[in-house]
Amino acid sequence: MGPNSDYVGNRDIASVLARAANDPAINDSWLPEAASALSKEVAGGISGKDKSVEDAWNAVQDIIGKSANVFDVAANLAISGVIPSDILRLLNGYANQRLNALDNENPSVTGDAIYPRKMAIDAPYSIDEVKLRAVIYIPESFKHGKDGKKPVILVPGTGVPAGTSYYFNFGKLADAVPEADVVWVNIPGASLADVQISSEYIAYAINYISAVTESNVSVISWSQGGLNTQWSLKYWPSTRHVVDDFIAISPDFRGTLVADAVCPLLSGVFCTPSLFQQRWGTEFISTLREDGGSSAYVPTTTVYSSFDEIVQPMSGANASALLDDAQVVGVSNNHLQTICALQPAGGVYLHEGMLYNPLTWALTADALRHEGPGDTRRIDTEKVCEALIAPQLGADDLLGSEGLLLIAVAEILAYSPKAFKEPVIARYAL
Repeated sequence: MGPNSDYVGNRDIASVLARAANDPAINDSWLPEAASALSKEVAGGISGKDKSVEDAWNAVQDIIGKSANVFDVAANLAISGVIPSDILRLLNGYANQRLNALDNENPSVTGDAIYPRKMAIDAPYSIDEVKLRAVIYIPESFKHGKDGKKPVILVPGTGVPAGTSYYFNFGKLADAVPEADVVWVNIPGASLADVQISSEYIAYAINYISAVTESNVSVISWSQGGLNTQWSLKYWPSTRHVVDDFIAISPDFRGTLVADAVCPLLSGVFCTPSLFQQRWGTEFISTLREDGGSSAYVPTTTVYSSFDEIVQPMSGANASALLDDAQVVGVSNNHLQTICALQPAGGVYLHEGMLYNPLTWALTADALRHEGPGDTRRIDTEKVCEALIAPQLGADDLLGSEGLLLIAVAEILAYSPKAFKEPVIARYAL
């Protein structure tokens, strides 16, 4: 699986940062330097000697140590030269990569209809079925449930298209779980629009992939993708019957106390719809959590880190990643620094770092191979916690995953129209 240039996009990271640096409404001193450094690396940079995993890890830790927030991390990644130029070029051109396409040609479903509703109690879609189907990216290698393969749907987080989100990490899931067969959902607007609308794409994708493979599916989400999936499971009950596992990485089921820090470049006055919705205590979060939404609907595994720079709190009884199990379907909530305490895998992993963390991968593999959620009692945690990244990944995957922050910054800056408050709750959820 590799990127190509078939997807028609109209921006890149360097140009977005350069425009923002000249925008009087956006005030941040690092933008000009970051835009200049990124442009030079992309235009004429030569990839240096391959880094070891340890060197890459130490370089990222150094950046984290001198960064106050997510924008500092992104700026220092651009300025420091830590990310090799070939990876920067790939990240910079994300909008032109086919793996992020919104116009995929997928066949319509034969047999039982899944649109406009699969079950009478499902919420209505507000999006045309052709558009819902077109954002599902199905690799040419996908086996459609044959040859012992199990379909896995990858759901992206805020600000980064799914194809690039998972290119450096769970796009390679088959290396760890050969029977896993991944597809992903490229949510329009990079999941920065109304979460309720974005969730329609996930609900449809779950029923669509189940229908075309004639099998149940598993879902792996990152960040806001957890909210999208949980909202889908709540308001499209038909999806619950075809999901074997839901694995949520760095989810914010309770919102986040640091959401305002994600939009400092925009003066905190206006932001994107989904970032408003993900604040702690919003109407959207309250609506999701009421009437059973604070509990899992299918076997669910959550994995999260205390050092998440985007979602907080991420430790203790109020951790945003926690889901209850009132429906008794099976839930395991896995706090990285508790399970791998004082060990390499329990170190300073940020929001995006959880995508390559070895415990995340071990729990994912365990969940996919057993009934119910991932269970550390079936995992050799002593061995897993000794590593810095999943054994199927390398230094470039670590650096590429960290570089996703650059795309998120560009998408947040470029998103239009901006919002001044969260969207109203959909009628079906009232």
